[in-house]
Amino acid sequence: MLRRMESRLQAVPESEADLIGRAREGDSSAFDRLVQSHLAAVWRVVWRILRHREDTEDVVQEVFLTAYQALSAYRGECRLSTWLHRIAVNRSLNHLRSRGERLRRASRPLEIATEMTFAGDRLEEPTPLVALEAKELVKKLSECLEALPAIWRAAVTLRDGEDMSYEEMADVLGVALGTVRSRLARARIALRDCVRGTGA
Repeated sequence: MLRRMESRLQAVPESEADLIGRAREGDSSAFDRLVQSHLAAVWRVVWRILRHREDTEDVVQEVFLTAYQALSAYRGECRLSTWLHRIAVNRSLNHLRSRGERLRRASRPLEIATEMTFAGDRLEEPTPLVALEAKELVKKLSECLEALPAIWRAAVTLRDGEDMSYEEMADVLGVALGTVRSRLARARIALRDCVRGTGA
Protein backbone atom coordinates (compact mmCIF):
# COMPACT_ATOMS: atom_id res chain seq x y z
CA MET A 1 0.00 0.00 0.00
CA LEU A 2 2.74 2.42 1.03
CA ARG A 3 4.77 1.55 -2.08
CA ARG A 4 1.77 2.22 -4.31
CA MET A 5 1.27 5.66 -2.74
CA GLU A 6 4.96 6.47 -3.16
CA SER A 7 4.89 5.45 -6.83
CA ARG A 8 1.82 7.62 -7.41
CA LEU A 9 3.53 10.60 -5.80
CA GLN A 10 6.60 10.06 -7.97
CA ALA A 11 4.43 9.82 -11.11
CA VAL A 12 2.93 13.29 -10.57
CA PRO A 13 4.73 15.63 -13.00
CA GLU A 14 6.38 18.63 -11.42
CA SER A 15 5.07 22.02 -12.42
CA GLU A 16 7.31 24.55 -14.11
CA ALA A 17 7.10 26.70 -10.99
CA ASP A 18 8.44 23.79 -8.91
CA LEU A 19 11.32 23.28 -11.35
CA ILE A 20 12.15 26.99 -11.29
CA GLY A 21 12.17 26.96 -7.50
CA ARG A 22 14.47 23.96 -7.37
CA ALA A 23 16.76 25.41 -10.06
CA ARG A 24 17.08 28.62 -8.04
CA GLU A 25 18.28 26.52 -5.12
CA GLY A 26 21.03 25.05 -7.28
CA ASP A 27 19.36 21.87 -8.51
CA SER A 28 21.01 21.39 -11.91
CA SER A 29 18.69 18.52 -12.91
CA ALA A 30 15.68 20.84 -12.47
CA PHE A 31 17.31 23.45 -14.69
CA ASP A 32 18.17 20.74 -17.25
CA ARG A 33 14.48 19.86 -17.41
CA LEU A 34 13.56 23.50 -17.97
CA VAL A 35 16.11 23.65 -20.79
CA GLN A 36 14.65 20.50 -22.37
CA SER A 37 11.16 22.01 -22.23
CA HIS A 38 12.15 25.26 -23.94
CA LEU A 39 15.13 24.32 -26.10
CA ALA A 40 13.20 23.77 -29.34
CA ALA A 41 11.37 27.10 -29.14
CA VAL A 42 14.51 29.07 -28.23
CA TRP A 43 16.49 27.35 -31.00
CA ARG A 44 13.75 28.20 -33.53
CA VAL A 45 13.74 31.91 -32.65
CA VAL A 46 17.53 32.24 -32.70
CA TRP A 47 17.83 30.25 -35.94
CA ARG A 48 15.28 32.43 -37.71
CA ILE A 49 17.18 35.56 -36.75
CA LEU A 50 20.71 34.30 -37.45
CA ARG A 51 20.20 31.68 -40.20
CA HIS A 52 23.55 30.06 -39.44
CA ARG A 53 23.91 26.77 -37.57
CA GLU A 54 27.15 27.38 -35.64
CA ASP A 55 26.08 30.90 -34.65
CA THR A 56 22.72 29.56 -33.52
CA GLU A 57 24.38 26.91 -31.35
CA ASP A 58 26.61 29.54 -29.72
CA VAL A 59 23.79 31.99 -29.06
CA VAL A 60 21.40 29.32 -27.74
CA GLN A 61 24.08 28.32 -25.22
CA GLU A 62 24.43 32.00 -24.25
CA VAL A 63 20.67 32.29 -23.81
CA PHE A 64 20.48 29.41 -21.32
CA LEU A 65 23.67 30.46 -19.53
CA THR A 66 22.20 33.95 -19.11
CA ALA A 67 18.90 32.44 -17.93
CA TYR A 68 20.70 30.25 -15.38
CA GLN A 69 22.68 33.21 -14.02
CA ALA A 70 19.62 35.48 -13.91
CA LEU A 71 17.05 32.95 -12.70
CA SER A 72 17.00 34.46 -9.22
CA ALA A 73 15.84 37.75 -10.79
CA TYR A 74 12.94 36.07 -12.63
CA ARG A 75 9.82 36.96 -10.65
CA GLY A 76 7.15 35.37 -12.82
CA GLU A 77 5.61 38.62 -14.10
CA CYS A 78 5.50 36.91 -17.51
CA ARG A 79 5.66 33.29 -18.61
CA LEU A 80 9.09 31.67 -18.52
CA SER A 81 8.85 31.11 -22.28
CA THR A 82 8.32 34.85 -22.85
CA TRP A 83 11.29 35.68 -20.62
CA LEU A 84 13.50 33.22 -22.52
CA HIS A 85 12.32 34.58 -25.88
CA ARG A 86 13.29 38.09 -24.78
CA ILE A 87 16.78 36.88 -23.89
CA ALA A 88 16.98 34.99 -27.20
CA VAL A 89 16.00 38.01 -29.30
CA ASN A 90 18.37 40.34 -27.44
CA ARG A 91 21.32 37.92 -27.65
CA SER A 92 20.68 37.28 -31.34
CA LEU A 93 20.52 40.98 -32.20
CA ASN A 94 23.65 41.68 -30.14
CA HIS A 95 25.41 38.90 -32.03
CA LEU A 96 24.43 40.38 -35.39
CA ARG A 97 25.51 43.87 -34.36
CA SER A 98 28.96 42.81 -33.27
CA ARG A 99 31.70 44.09 -35.57
CA GLY A 100 33.34 40.71 -36.01
CA GLU A 101 30.05 39.07 -37.00
CA ARG A 102 29.33 41.75 -39.59
CA LEU A 103 32.75 41.30 -41.16
CA ARG A 104 32.43 37.52 -41.15
CA ARG A 105 29.00 37.61 -42.74
CA ALA A 106 30.17 40.04 -45.40
CA SER A 107 32.96 37.66 -46.35
CA ARG A 108 30.75 34.54 -46.35
CA PRO A 109 29.48 33.42 -49.78
CA LEU A 110 25.90 34.52 -50.29
CA GLU A 111 23.39 31.68 -50.44
CA ILE A 112 20.79 32.05 -53.15
CA ALA A 113 17.35 31.21 -51.86
CA THR A 114 16.25 29.37 -55.00
CA GLU A 115 18.83 27.51 -57.01
CA MET A 116 16.33 25.67 -59.18
CA THR A 117 13.05 26.80 -60.71
CA PHE A 118 10.00 24.77 -61.71
CA ALA A 119 9.02 24.55 -65.38
CA GLY A 120 5.80 22.58 -65.61
CA ASP A 121 6.42 19.23 -63.96
CA ARG A 122 10.19 19.33 -64.15
CA LEU A 123 12.99 21.23 -62.49
CA GLU A 124 15.28 23.28 -64.64
CA GLU A 125 18.35 25.34 -64.00
CA PRO A 126 17.74 29.09 -63.92
CA THR A 127 19.19 31.09 -66.77
CA PRO A 128 22.35 33.05 -65.90
CA LEU A 129 20.32 36.29 -65.97
CA VAL A 130 17.65 34.91 -63.61
CA ALA A 131 20.33 33.54 -61.27
CA LEU A 132 22.14 36.89 -61.27
CA GLU A 133 18.92 38.81 -60.59
CA ALA A 134 17.99 36.42 -57.74
CA LYS A 135 21.47 36.77 -56.24
CA GLU A 136 21.34 40.56 -56.49
CA LEU A 137 17.86 40.67 -54.91
CA VAL A 138 18.93 38.43 -52.00
CA LYS A 139 22.04 40.56 -51.50
CA LYS A 140 20.02 43.80 -51.59
CA LEU A 141 17.41 42.44 -49.16
CA SER A 142 20.16 41.29 -46.80
CA GLU A 143 21.78 44.74 -46.91
CA CYS A 144 18.42 46.42 -46.31
CA LEU A 145 17.67 44.16 -43.33
CA GLU A 146 21.10 44.98 -41.88
CA ALA A 147 20.35 48.70 -42.26
CA LEU A 148 17.10 48.50 -40.28
CA PRO A 149 17.15 49.61 -36.65
CA ALA A 150 17.50 46.53 -34.45
CA ILE A 151 14.04 46.92 -32.92
CA TRP A 152 12.44 46.96 -36.37
CA ARG A 153 14.45 43.94 -37.47
CA ALA A 154 13.32 42.01 -34.42
CA ALA A 155 9.69 42.77 -35.32
CA VAL A 156 10.16 41.56 -38.91
CA THR A 157 11.96 38.42 -37.71
CA LEU A 158 9.33 37.45 -35.16
CA ARG A 159 6.37 38.14 -37.46
CA ASP A 160 7.62 36.99 -40.87
CA GLY A 161 10.24 34.49 -39.72
CA GLU A 162 8.69 33.04 -36.56
CA ASP A 163 5.02 33.54 -37.60
CA MET A 164 4.20 35.00 -34.19
CA SER A 165 0.91 36.77 -33.55
CA TYR A 166 1.03 40.46 -32.65
CA GLU A 167 0.07 39.56 -29.08
CA GLU A 168 2.96 37.09 -28.78
CA MET A 169 5.35 39.66 -30.22
CA ALA A 170 4.21 42.22 -27.67
CA ASP A 171 4.93 39.72 -24.88
CA VAL A 172 8.37 38.83 -26.21
CA LEU A 173 9.45 42.39 -26.97
CA GLY A 174 7.89 43.82 -23.81
CA VAL A 175 5.99 46.58 -25.61
CA ALA A 176 2.37 47.56 -26.26
CA LEU A 177 0.43 45.95 -29.10
CA GLY A 178 0.19 49.28 -30.94
CA THR A 179 3.96 49.68 -30.75
CA VAL A 180 4.44 46.24 -32.31
CA ARG A 181 2.13 47.11 -35.21
CA SER A 182 3.82 50.47 -35.71
CA ARG A 183 7.35 49.02 -35.72
CA LEU A 184 6.39 46.28 -38.14
CA ALA A 185 4.64 48.67 -40.53
CA ARG A 186 7.57 51.09 -40.50
CA ALA A 187 10.05 48.24 -40.98
CA ARG A 188 8.18 46.89 -44.00
CA ILE A 189 7.92 50.34 -45.59
CA ALA A 190 11.64 50.93 -45.02
CA LEU A 191 12.50 47.52 -46.50
CA ARG A 192 10.31 48.11 -49.55
CA ASP A 193 11.79 51.55 -50.18
CA CYS A 194 15.34 50.29 -49.63
CA VAL A 195 14.94 47.37 -52.04
CA ARG A 196 13.40 49.68 -54.64
CA GLY A 197 16.17 52.19 -54.10
CA THR A 198 13.75 54.93 -53.04
CA GLY A 199 14.71 55.04 -49.36
CA ALA A 200 16.24 58.13 -47.78
